Amino acid sequence: MTSVQSVQSALAEVLELMEGPVRMGGLADPDAPVGASASVLAPDVRAWVADPEQGVAATVDSVDGADATHEVLVRLAPSELTVAGAVATDRSCWAEITRRGNGDPETCIVGLTFNAANLVHRLVLLRAPLVPASAVAEWTSAPCGRPILDAYFDDLMNSRFREAAAHFSVDSLYSHPPYAGGSERVLFMGREAVWRGFAIERGPSPARQVITGLWQRGDRVFIEGVVEGIPVGGTFVSTAQVSSHGEIARYVAFYSARRIPSA
Repeated sequence: MTSVQSVQSALAEVLELMEGPVRMGGLADPDAPVGASASVLAPDVRAWVADPEQGVAATVDSVDGADATHEVLVRLAPSELTVAGAVATDRSCWAEITRRGNGDPETCIVGLTFNAANLVHRLVLLRAPLVPASAVAEWTSAPCGRPILDAYFDDLMNSRFREAAAHFSVDSLYSHPPYAGGSERVLFMGREAVWRGFAIERGPSPARQVITGLWQRGDRVFIEGVVEGIPVGGTFVSTAQVSSHGEIARYVAFYSARRIPSA
């Protein structure tokens, strides 16, 4: 098994922990084993796991060790999980997950980083209310997303809102945690809505988004970064779909007010 296959297998095992034992009718079977084993978790793994309000309130808690991480994952069971998109390398894996369980459906980001023994030593799980899928089909080929996203952030941080919106497709979808003073996530549908949202709801901000990692497979891109320029800047993670024309077709952002240490 290659390293990438090992990473993909580890993601499947982590998701199995979250799903838990399920019988016909979608109910948990109390007599069944509890999810998968924790064999993919390093003894010193550190997990950063959001509570149900994280997509709005930016609250994320951390736990240390395989047993504590196993416990926090199985608490999410029973869940029905669907992988909307994933990118795997030989040392990391990021996936967007649709989760349905107790409560409202969610869109989640799962990020795994591996040590030299191919065990998970860093786990990030961020959550938000369900974000719709893109209205357009996935592209089998897409340009490199890094220069597109770099240019988008440069325009946004310099309050060039019309130019920032121009990086999005006409029928794009944009989901973001609440802007200052807001109590609900923002959802902009279409390039014009993105422009108006940047200009009116977001407005100029001293926040500076610095990308610290980017992973891409086909049209799917995951980015991790930190926010600077504000007193206590946290960590952001986003997933994007890039069209074959070099435009952002879908962008979903998550934010942790606590800075998540890099892998």
